[in-house]
Amino acid sequence: MALKGYEIVREETARLARGMAPLVLIAFGILLLAGFEPLRTGVSLLAGTAYSILLFAMIGRSAARAVLFPPAQGTRIVRRGYFFRYLLTGAAVFAAIRLPQLQPLAAILPLFFPKVILLWQQVRPSARKGGEENGI
Repeated sequence: MALKGYEIVREETARLARGMAPLVLIAFGILLLAGFEPLRTGVSLLAGTAYSILLFAMIGRSAARAVLFPPAQGTRIVRRGYFFRYLLTGAAVFAAIRLPQLQPLAAILPLFFPKVILLWQQVRPSARKGGEENGI
């Protein structure tokens, strides 16, 4: 049962990564048109996107792990993961602002891409598959 939960997380993370590709290209184009430096912007968008995908996978793994335990322990697992992701995100945002190699807007913008993709899946149900294919 645990393996199936992790398989769903892996599939949904891969689907999210595929959905982020067009958003990254659109954001890159808009930021270039706005006059941002191409190299810094591209590197920052890729770093932010990779970090956003990592966060999504961490959320899924935490949830998949939590369902294997009694509710009280599962809640603690989810809360601990949430706190840890919050700390990591704070450090990532701080680094994006402080490091001269990164463009802050381009590094932070991809953190919102999962929300855009999930909202799109709600508006357009045919775009959603994950849990339905797996009997959930």
